[in-house]
Amino acid sequence: MRAYRLRIEFVWGHQSRIIGLSKTNPSYYYPPPTTILGALAEPLAKEYGLGENPTTTRMLLKTLSHNLLAIGIKPVNALPVKYMDINRIIAIGSRKKKKYPSPEDLGGSFDAPARGKTIMSPLRLDEPPIIDLVVLFKNNSISVNNIELDINDDVLWRIHRLGSKESIVSVIEVEQSNEIGVEQGLTVTGYSFPFTNSISVVEKISGRWAYEVYINPFQLTTEPLLYEYFSGKNLLTYMIPLKTSIYDDPLIKIRVNAPLIIYNVGFKAGQEKIIGVTPK
Repeated sequence: MRAYRLRIEFVWGHQSRIIGLSKTNPSYYYPPPTTILGALAEPLAKEYGLGENPTTTRMLLKTLSHNLLAIGIKPVNALPVKYMDINRIIAIGSRKKKKYPSPEDLGGSFDAPARGKTIMSPLRLDEPPIIDLVVLFKNNSISVNNIELDINDDVLWRIHRLGSKESIVSVIEVEQSNEIGVEQGLTVTGYSFPFTNSISVVEKISGRWAYEVYINPFQLTTEPLLYEYFSGKNLLTYMIPLKTSIYDDPLIKIRVNAPLIIYNVGFKAGQEKIIGVTPK
């Protein structure tokens, strides 16, 4: 097993929208775990020349997913603020043998729906909005199309967006750890975690905690994510921390039972408790 802690700066925020809601799709508080896997898949695909073939991309995401043991986000200097605004949309392509945009069909060529965005508002104004991300993998490498892909610091440093192409980020720290212990029972964490029947909340110690429903990042298939979401068969609720004051770090005491597990990961700054799945 190998764990990484990434400290990530946002330029302004991100657009990580709920898929399938055609026009007025809201954004999540934080980039979902599948979005983070996609952000990692991009530099991996470039490094090993996999290209942008949809079949290969879905296979890469599936392989990363099945190698994933835990993933969690903690706000450092960021309060996510969700909103929707009007955006002009231009249709480009062809439909019924007619090319778009078309002066003969202005209504079908342009639209202006409300679309969701999330501003990452800094709580300390002398710093950009920052989050910490901890991700834990079962193996240090994966195999896609008979090519061995190494997951390492260099690849993680090259993550440059979380969400749409406008959702630009900078990775400012990457720390690797092999000091990983496993346990179950009571623990206190400040990171987001999967909220299933295996988790019971004992006490919300500080900060705000909310719920978001994501596609299960541990069980991706090669089906399109739109199918995964609307089939409703592969969804996972996450409990997420919201930091409303620079002096108030979100903390929660929970009891963790099988099949979920607590990973106690040692980093330079101390131990981090991350909730994930049991290795298969």
